[in-house]
Amino acid sequence: MFDFFAKKKINSALERNTRTHIFHNLGDIKTVLILFSYTDWNDIQQIIEDLKSKGKAVLLWTTQGHKTEGSQIKLPPEVRVITHKDSSIWQGLSSDVLKEFTALSYDTLLDLTTQKDKSLLYLLAHNSSEFCIGIKEYDVKIYDFIVLKEENRSLTDTYNQIKIYLNNIR
Repeated sequence: MFDFFAKKKINSALERNTRTHIFHNLGDIKTVLILFSYTDWNDIQQIIEDLKSKGKAVLLWTTQGHKTEGSQIKLPPEVRVITHKDSSIWQGLSSDVLKEFTALSYDTLLDLTTQKDKSLLYLLAHNSSEFCIGIKEYDVKIYDFIVLKEENRSLTDTYNQIKIYLNNIR
């Protein structure tokens, strides 16, 4: 029942989304918003370093991990962590979180989430990026560009594959 309502909310947000779709090569990207799974922080740190070394500004959003997963992970203050208080039982987001998210300025969204998370999917449906990149498929069209993450490959390997493609966009 809750999945039905969540899917309906996400589809509705996607239908109302009027973002401009522009493919960017790696050199054209200025600001990247990365959505990621809490437990992938070690890989994400390497990706952030690479993007920053290329002169990109990086914004980071994730959802709070469960007590059993990654309890030792300490995220830096610049990572926006959506807590359990920010979402409802069907994993919709509070209006304050949505206002904060829609106020962000970025040209590219990089969804590196490896775990199912309807809260981050809800953010994807509201994103305003010109270029939206993902690593998995959904039932609905969310991304402008997808490089599917293979199960036996690391997140860093998948990111490196994305970079190869982005370097070849003309």
